[in-house]
Amino acid sequence: MFGWEFPPYQAGGLATATLGLVKGLLRTGVQVTLVVPFPIDDGVPPALRLVSTAGVPSVMRQVRVRSPLTAYGGVAEYAAARAAVARRLPGTRGTTPYGVDLFDEIERFAAVAAEIARTEPHDVIDCHDWITYAAAQRARQVSGRPLVAHVHATEHDRSGAGENPEIRRRERDGLLAADHVICNSQRMCRQVVASYGVEAARIHVVPWGLDEADADPDPAEPRPFPDDEPVVLFLGRVTRQKGPDHFIEMARRVADVVPRARFVVVGMGDMLPRIIERAVQLDLAERVHFPGGLSGPDVDRAFRLATVCVMPSVSEPFGLVALESLRNGTPVILARDAGVAEVVRNAFRADFWDIERMADQVVGIIRYRELHRELRAHGLKEVTHPRFGLDEPARRTAAVYRQALAGAARSE
Repeated sequence: MFGWEFPPYQAGGLATATLGLVKGLLRTGVQVTLVVPFPIDDGVPPALRLVSTAGVPSVMRQVRVRSPLTAYGGVAEYAAARAAVARRLPGTRGTTPYGVDLFDEIERFAAVAAEIARTEPHDVIDCHDWITYAAAQRARQVSGRPLVAHVHATEHDRSGAGENPEIRRRERDGLLAADHVICNSQRMCRQVVASYGVEAARIHVVPWGLDEADADPDPAEPRPFPDDEPVVLFLGRVTRQKGPDHFIEMARRVADVVPRARFVVVGMGDMLPRIIERAVQLDLAERVHFPGGLSGPDVDRAFRLATVCVMPSVSEPFGLVALESLRNGTPVILARDAGVAEVVRNAFRADFWDIERMADQVVGIIRYRELHRELRAHGLKEVTHPRFGLDEPARRTAAVYRQALAGAARSE
């Protein structure tokens, strides 16, 4: 399996989804060799190692390829990361052994992948998002094994009208080359068919799940309703795709009606300076809090602090934040066309651009205690259903592997 984000190196939901899939696959008896490009870090062993998976009597072989590739990074982000590496390495005079640009580094990663495919036993090649597609294709050239490609988000999702044509080309070529494609929502499936011409028969929709081990041991325990200072939460990458600008405009409208409401923007991203400046312009400087990126238990604390979580994503192939919010007993408002809206029933919905509607929904959840309690109780009950756990996505993914192997056997 080729990935490009995995705890503790993570910037978004892809790391959580990959970890969950790997743990679920191990529980179903599928052995996984995970190959991941990590940023340069003294704490990252450069070679193959064995690691345990919590509570699972299996092992996951994790191959770490030293690389400045970073999660959700584009061309500019790669250049900045490479320059930072050069400054840290004495005697390099600003040069490093890594590629001169993002695409060169991806080719270097693909060459390493080919060597790994020569030595690591495997039946199926699995890869996640466009950065790994070249690596997976090179591995298939070596071993001839069937290729399954996951697409968590497209370049259009990430960049909108500013999409990079070379990234789009590589994304298209990787998806067309795959024997099977796994999407996390019907929305993403339709987009892959329409944008890249992938045959619908080769696409499988597998929604993400949550690790049951991370759940609150007593999620039904009631928390005091925050009468004095209700908290409205945004949690995610502070980028165009996630709609933080819509959140901050909504915050102004909510603050006009609920004067003591506070707003928390959890996350990092290229839009953060602009969002902070806009909060000042809207006279919200003392009402909006920016704690930066959070991880682990701090994420759960943020959800439990909040009265309501808002996801105003411009483009959201799935939206794992919604499941995490509901699991922590926090009602959530979803972008109407988010992938997670296909599978979650107990949540409010609004178009990402409909600031007034989102503000009205937030105010309603804050003002009406019974509504808050109902959303909380039903959301908790829904998200703790086994279909939102790790075993169901793993079972469906393993079924795709078996289909890929059967197809490969027929073609021999």
